[in-house]
Amino acid sequence: MSLTKTEIKYLVSLQNKKGRRNEKRFLCEGVRLLEEALDSGYFPKTVFYSPADISDRGKKLIEDFTKKKVRVQTVSIKEINRLSDTKAPQGIVALFEMRNYSLEKQLHTNHRNILVCDNIGDPGNLGTLLRSAVAFDISLIITTDGSAELANPKTIRASMGAFFKLPFIENVNDELLVDELKANSYKIYNADVKGKYISETTPKSEQSALVIGSEAIGTGKALTESADYRIKIPISKKAESLNAAMAGTVLMFWMNLRERAKK
Repeated sequence: MSLTKTEIKYLVSLQNKKGRRNEKRFLCEGVRLLEEALDSGYFPKTVFYSPADISDRGKKLIEDFTKKKVRVQTVSIKEINRLSDTKAPQGIVALFEMRNYSLEKQLHTNHRNILVCDNIGDPGNLGTLLRSAVAFDISLIITTDGSAELANPKTIRASMGAFFKLPFIENVNDELLVDELKANSYKIYNADVKGKYISETTPKSEQSALVIGSEAIGTGKALTESADYRIKIPISKKAESLNAAMAGTVLMFWMNLRERAKK
């Protein structure tokens, strides 16, 4: 069944940030990412696929979505190409609705470790941070104003499907976030080049928010000044710094060690 011009226009509008924000929907493509969505229980509204352009693995995925009562629709290769954001489409694109999470309710949930991405403007770095967050048992992602969009296709691809595994809250004001973290007894660990080395800091057993800022400007004033701990990574003098994704990964690993040490 072919898509109408109106349907194509609507779906193509979701390829840009404005369209995604207005409609609270997004597109995701590729067999691997959609397998991760299915495994995570994050089901799309509709899956579009081209029978002539999909792999056997993709066909199995279509069967699995069908069993879960997800609507699937066949389209032409030309239509798949219109909906695709990549140079080599895999014949399958899905339409998802954004999940809506409340900052207040999530912080009342007593997450053990959360990650705050402050002014992380690069989608690739943000996606990598999501991937590392899943690996090291972070249970909530928060981004502040100025960060890249989580539903950006580049972010989702860089996350390797981690996007579908965690609750997240976007575009939170720094000052509001600080107030909510403090009100819910979270300790703020701020990545800071002027902080103490993590080798000199004993991570404590407490609800914690790890704040990672951009490599260029660090974290914003409100989060920096309210930090309970300012921490940095010992690195060789041969290296000037680590990018946000790498630094965040190391610090999430470090924080995860304290949880494992208790077991």
